[in-house]
Amino acid sequence: MTRSTIPFVLGASAGAVVAAVANLLPYWQSHGAHGTDGYEVIGFPFTFRRMGGFAGIYEFRTTLLIADLLIAFAFAALVGWATVAVSLGSWRSGRGFPVETQRRGRTTAE
Repeated sequence: MTRSTIPFVLGASAGAVVAAVANLLPYWQSHGAHGTDGYEVIGFPFTFRRMGGFAGIYEFRTTLLIADLLIAFAFAALVGWATVAVSLGSWRSGRGFPVETQRRGRTTAE
């Protein structure tokens, strides 16, 4: 494993959790609304499942689910790459100001 694998996996996992919570948040807010004339919905940014309403409908759109999954995957990858960029930028070994030492009366840079 390279030095950037672990930060990418951690960042991508965090991004995937955020995307999953964003998809389930509308469901948590509308849970039980199908018992009245409201809608119980799941999905962000696209609503791929809708149930309830006055007439009592049930909709499930596979294409919108796939679109939500692709957006969630892209978001997780973006967060993973950003985590790698931040973690590699924070390691400053070998960069920065040179260290000057004195040897036998003269200054040398290491």
